[in-house]
Amino acid sequence: MPKTLRLVLPHGLMLLASVFLYWAASRIEADTGGGHRIGPDAWPKAIIVFMGLLCAWEIAKRLFLNARADLHGVVGGLAREAEGEAGAPAFQLGKLLAGIALVFGYVIAVPYLGFFVGTAAFLAVFPWFGGLRRPVLSTVCGVIGSLALVVMFMRVAYISLPLGEGPFEQLSIWLLAAIGVS
Repeated sequence: MPKTLRLVLPHGLMLLASVFLYWAASRIEADTGGGHRIGPDAWPKAIIVFMGLLCAWEIAKRLFLNARADLHGVVGGLAREAEGEAGAPAFQLGKLLAGIALVFGYVIAVPYLGFFVGTAAFLAVFPWFGGLRRPVLSTVCGVIGSLALVVMFMRVAYISLPLGEGPFEQLSIWLLAAIGVS
């Protein structure tokens, strides 16, 4: 197989898959209540369009911009690490287990803390387990990231999120009123 074809084949297959998936998503039928809201087909179509555009960009980049990446994928990276290549990060089981435990803790805590508080805490604490030791940066990223997700889910996608219990519920209700979600 020619080297150029090998460079674009995975992205070409994904581009074909995105065309098929878009066709399948276009067959979703739902009543949108007079067209005032987006239908259930909008989000799958949007994601599929982005996937297709990214694949087309990668194909164009590899064919026309001569951007031949020296990436060898996950398996190549693991093989180089096993060979002891200098500079390869060591596998850290403790960080992996802490991250997994944090994800499980997030799933358990969100119904009680509410989406905004739980997600802000998760987004602030997760980088700490990964090695980031800048608490102000982590906290700011957690709050801004959580707020962005609340706006995206509640204002754009119309997805209901857990409000939490007790004072967390009151905070969630205040936040939703502040961003204009009734």
